[in-house]
Amino acid sequence: MKIMIFNILLLSGMAANDTFILKMIINRLTGKVEFNEIIILLLISLVLVVVLEWIHQLLNEWAKAKLIPLSGRIQRELAEKNSLKDLIFYDDPKNYDQYEMVSQRADELIADAVTIVSKIIGGSIALLVAASMILTIDPILALFPIAGFIVNLLTRFKIEKINYTWWVEYRKKLRKADYSKRVFYQPEFAKECKLTDVRAPLRLQFDEALDEAAEEGRIYGPPLTWVSLVNWISVFTIFSFFAIPAYLGYLALVVKSIALGEVASGNNAANYVRRNLNEINYCLVDFQVIGRYGDMLIKLFEYKPNIEVADGISPEKGSGAICLSHVSFRYPNTEKDTLSDISIDIRPGEKIAIVGENGAGKTTFVKLLMRLYDVTGGSISYGDHDIREYNTKEYRKKISAVFQDYNIYAASLAENVLLRKVRPEDEEDIVNALKEADFGKKLDSLPSGIHTQLTREFDESGVNLSGGESQKIAISRVFLRNEDRAVSILDEPSSALDPVSEYKLNRSLIDHAKEDTIIFISHRLSTTRMADRIYLFEHGTIKEQGTHEELMALNGRYREMFDRQAKNYIM
Repeated sequence: MKIMIFNILLLSGMAANDTFILKMIINRLTGKVEFNEIIILLLISLVLVVVLEWIHQLLNEWAKAKLIPLSGRIQRELAEKNSLKDLIFYDDPKNYDQYEMVSQRADELIADAVTIVSKIIGGSIALLVAASMILTIDPILALFPIAGFIVNLLTRFKIEKINYTWWVEYRKKLRKADYSKRVFYQPEFAKECKLTDVRAPLRLQFDEALDEAAEEGRIYGPPLTWVSLVNWISVFTIFSFFAIPAYLGYLALVVKSIALGEVASGNNAANYVRRNLNEINYCLVDFQVIGRYGDMLIKLFEYKPNIEVADGISPEKGSGAICLSHVSFRYPNTEKDTLSDISIDIRPGEKIAIVGENGAGKTTFVKLLMRLYDVTGGSISYGDHDIREYNTKEYRKKISAVFQDYNIYAASLAENVLLRKVRPEDEEDIVNALKEADFGKKLDSLPSGIHTQLTREFDESGVNLSGGESQKIAISRVFLRNEDRAVSILDEPSSALDPVSEYKLNRSLIDHAKEDTIIFISHRLSTTRMADRIYLFEHGTIKEQGTHEELMALNGRYREMFDRQAKNYIM
């Protein structure tokens, strides 16, 4: 509110200086007055220009500082809302595009809206000051900026509509180029970029994306050019630089109804009205643009998650049986089920192995168990209830999982293990978990122990780990003491480890889990002999099931895979 009031006073002062004081100076120049009086008026005008411009700059910087916390709050709320979206939201590229566009502009929208409102109010009051000058000369003079305003408004709305559509399509095409460009400077891609010729297809992809983005320019450029030309000719040429001076010259030289001072101040006042009408015009057009982004922002805020906010009953203490009954699942906008008619009963404390080639549906199976997705057919129950009856947050406390696409964050080692703020009483558990994950020797070599910063993205003294070391940190999360946990899931997290390390790690996990249910997900079979039962997935269905001995005796697909990999295993 203070920003608006100051802006109103500022624009009013500028209008008064540009019109009334100018008229007084010119009328005195054409009359018989002392030169000192002219100098005083000029000095007053100069001081006003300097002071008002200084206030204008100061106001802009002050407004930016005041709006930073508000913009930050919008980004935090957007991030919070984003964290509560169901995982299926991210599977739709349209949703991702929409989120990317809005997140880039979210902190600008509020600041722009406040600034625009203050400009409209301030500009309207300044218009009244300038209009009062015009009315004292000739009311017809006001028609020229008004006509220009109407034409400008109509053409600017058309221009911004074309610009917005162009920008949306341009951003979609440029996302592929952004990815290709990002690969060349992110450290995880650096080695392959240097040792292989992967740069060639990436550059080709980058060039293709730029060509596609340029094609959007060829589509939207011509109509934008024509509308912009109409806008410029009518608004800035006819109604401004031609019509107003011509009419004022007619009044002064033909009709002889106004003096030279009125010609100068009238031209200034008319142009001042034109500039403020144009400012209001642009503000109205900007509101239209803000409205479009605002609609997308509102849709993101109004998105209603079903899974993440499910508030049901809490699971009972201890372990429960897991039952999948004729479960099917299909991703949005696909024509085929990823999983089809899966039925599995897992008793409390059982060690289950889900094996199969890549793309067999194993990871989707895990996501359904954790209720990251809801089944599209059949049901999953834990204990005596369908998992959809539980409070999602409470249900997930029963499960500890490490995925193949784990993340290592630019934070301390302890924070990477605990995945939350570390308290002093947590440190012993963190060290024990790392040792259980076979990270003890590396831990002893780190300069600050569990408080060592990982990655060098924000800290030059940070430590970059190998792939196997990073995986051990991710796996250590399963070894943390957790009284609520009843199920541990390992979704191929040890793929960067050699078979010997993988075997030792899984053996350690089984010993640590005690009465917990353990589900191993893998296309490598080094741990299957430890499992009570094995399920072989193929094309989203259960192809074979049984113990290791039963499946080997079956002489089917499992035996074929095991024999092919057997030379790497410890027997």
